[in-house]
Amino acid sequence: MIVCQCVGVSDTTITRLIESGVGTVAEISRRTGAGQCCASCRDQIRSLLYSSTAAAHTASSAQIPRASAA
Repeated sequence: MIVCQCVGVSDTTITRLIESGVGTVAEISRRTGAGQCCASCRDQIRSLLYSSTAAAHTASSAQIPRASAA
């Protein structure tokens, strides 16, 4: 799906950047050009960033062994 119509940036491109460690809307915008023209896509970029971050946090939390009651 195209997130930024102005420069044609897809959600796949943004997700790959997030997975590679890009952690801010500003950095995604700098690297892709998305959000630099009319900026109407910045909320969607932010949503992708936060949902990916939340999913990664949930996954890492699930891998933490819990202390057993002894």
